[in-house]
Amino acid sequence: MNNIISEIQKSNNIVLLCHRNPDGDAIGSTLALYHALIKLDKEVDIIINDVPERFTFIEGYNQIKNSSNKEYNLGVILDTANIDRVNNPGNILENIERTIVIDHHISNTKYGDVNYVDESPACCQIIYNLIKDMNIEIDNQIGVPLVTGLLTDTGGFAHSNVTDETFLVAASLSKVVNVSDIYKKVLGTITKSQFKLKQKTMDNLEFYENGQVAFSYITSKDIEQLGATYDECDILVNIGREIEGVEISIFARIYPEEIRVSLRSSNVDVCSIAQVFGCGGHINAAGITTSMDFDTLKEKIIKEAGKKINEWNFSSRQA
Repeated sequence: MNNIISEIQKSNNIVLLCHRNPDGDAIGSTLALYHALIKLDKEVDIIINDVPERFTFIEGYNQIKNSSNKEYNLGVILDTANIDRVNNPGNILENIERTIVIDHHISNTKYGDVNYVDESPACCQIIYNLIKDMNIEIDNQIGVPLVTGLLTDTGGFAHSNVTDETFLVAASLSKVVNVSDIYKKVLGTITKSQFKLKQKTMDNLEFYENGQVAFSYITSKDIEQLGATYDECDILVNIGREIEGVEISIFARIYPEEIRVSLRSSNVDVCSIAQVFGCGGHINAAGITTSMDFDTLKEKIIKEAGKKINEWNFSSRQA
């Protein structure tokens, strides 16, 4: 943390970046750090393309830019495991003198000049600690995006990687933020189009490995026909995981130029599956982005998932 704080202190012109297709943790991390740096009288920009509208309730959302021609002393890249995943409109990375990478993915390739990678349940948990270490008061303005990131990346504190510290951070933030109100906004309510997306995803659901692997998908055509937006698909990732007996849930979004696959499990290392495709994530939550043919990709993922299920079954019997 000291290296990060030192870099921030000596930089006045700072840009904050995150990954493509940003989720609540990416948006929460950037906006929380943005408000903290503004309190230090830094000149700060957030550059992100395609920001989901469901986060408009977070103060500072309207300050996010989708491009910039400026040059920056420092760039802070949040919640992004490798440089290929950076939301990099207009090749903004070329205009940054030095970069800091702050992330919680175990597959992070440490591509920055300064790297801080910690296996926290959410990047927002790291940013909370960073802001505390900079002796900046965490008020509602900073607390709301932090809680947003904690809730979305932990599934409402339901995921197995949640730690004692996560609850301590949440308890501290609850003194300045209405946590239940944010929960309703980001996890407790779905739109009518999301409901239709869930129906379609369940119609496409298939089971493998004696019901231990669930696979489903949605296409860009489905999304358009149902009057939905791409970011509304985030809620579909855990549908298979909610079914009794399913150990690995696989959900694919089929877009014209690429396929994005989300893998979830409570007990199986799905990050190792993603790594077969040159991607990564966390042990229990990982992702794949590829231009591979869908049928070929599906066959290969199911095969790799089957290997992991067999390994897990064997180790469970040994235990």
